[in-house]
Amino acid sequence: MKVLETIPAALLLLLMKQATEIHLVRVTTDDGEVQIWLAATLREEAVGRVLEQIPEGWAVSLIQRQLAAEHIPALNMATGEVRRHLVS
Repeated sequence: MKVLETIPAALLLLLMKQATEIHLVRVTTDDGEVQIWLAATLREEAVGRVLEQIPEGWAVSLIQRQLAAEHIPALNMATGEVRRHLVS
C-alpha cells in the first residue's frame, strides 16, 4: 500500500498547499544555544506547533518581526509545516 493512499484527501490537500504565511520562532536550548524555527501556521499556533517538535524544557518565543511576503515562496514550505531554519 502506498503512503499517500492512507492519508485522507482533505488532509493531503492541506499538507501540499503552499504556505502563505510563515512565522519566526526563537528557541533556546538547555545549553543556551539559540535557534530560529519557521512555522507555516496561523500566528497564534506557531509557538505551540514548535513546542511539539522540540525537547521538553526548551524555551520558545514568537519573534515579532514579520517575514516579508516576497521571501515566503523561496522557503518552499507547505501549510502546517514546521522546521528549524538552518543558515548556510
